[in-house]
Amino acid sequence: MINLIVKIKKNLLKFYDNNLAFTKFGDLYSNLENIIQQRPSNSKFIEFESSNPIDITPFLIATTSQGLLLYFNGKIKKLFKEKGFYGITKLSNKFYAFHKTGMHGNIISFKLKNNKAIENKIIIKGLSRGIHQIDFINDDLYVTNTYDNSILVYKDAKDRENIYWKRFDDIIYPNGKLKNGRFSKNYNHFNSIFKYKNDLHIIAHNETKKTNRKSEIYTIKNFKTKNITKQKINGSNCHNIYINQNQKIYCKSLEGILSINDKDVISHKDIFTRGLSVCDKYIILGGSDIQLNREKRDKTKGYIYIYNLELKLLQKISIQNTQIQEIKLVNNEKTFSNYIS
Repeated sequence: MINLIVKIKKNLLKFYDNNLAFTKFGDLYSNLENIIQQRPSNSKFIEFESSNPIDITPFLIATTSQGLLLYFNGKIKKLFKEKGFYGITKLSNKFYAFHKTGMHGNIISFKLKNNKAIENKIIIKGLSRGIHQIDFINDDLYVTNTYDNSILVYKDAKDRENIYWKRFDDIIYPNGKLKNGRFSKNYNHFNSIFKYKNDLHIIAHNETKKTNRKSEIYTIKNFKTKNITKQKINGSNCHNIYINQNQKIYCKSLEGILSINDKDVISHKDIFTRGLSVCDKYIILGGSDIQLNREKRDKTKGYIYIYNLELKLLQKISIQNTQIQEIKLVNNEKTFSNYIS
């Protein structure tokens, strides 16, 4: 009976995502979800364990069910209590994050002062609940509209508020539009983006567990959608992409691996690797217990592994009752496309 209920719920969610989320009905329903205004909680968080903490810049942690967290000096603070946080980015002195409001979601902005979130605002409202990574390229906000197989572009987003999601300035379909929602043969589950030099790199997750198609990296050369290359990855359900002059780093998530220059350099058995932060001293890797039953994922553990650049594990943090979606340093985060060394 329980399995039947779970299956019905799963099918209803899929039906909504594929048939209603991007319609006028979806827009109206998202307005109802926004009646309750979000407020920072800035509360003490104790549901974690850690090995001896190292001296590291504070970092943000987007989680599935424990809200948006801030790690600093061996402590964690819950900045926002709402469930379903994912993408995190930064421009000037403001941070931006996606969070689910239910069947939809918003991108919010906020500032940090004395390790507290202040001045939060809604930047984009009424998005699909399937948004994953977000990032600024110059002053334009790029949003992985994952369930639609597209990338939304909002120009000069830093100076705007309450943007109705359909008022994007550009939309990119790296592999064409979907004819049957997430059941379409060309559905890629694009989830991660990074600009390096003049090219935009995008991770195609490809739902390997369901489709048996390995993940890929789509590269849009000079931001021209008619000039796209693909690189197959020997990995499944992949996330995150960071490139510099010497390295290409991504997570082979289902295998529990961090890959550097297409070599498996870090492996965590039975862990779903997702969330990547890079700076001059450290690589921070996120992970979560693998749980194929989506309904039970809130009862699993999330992990944060802090490595030095020689890939020696320095610290491990375990967070209870959630999965890790994203990790970003407050300062000197190299995985932001706008980072300049």
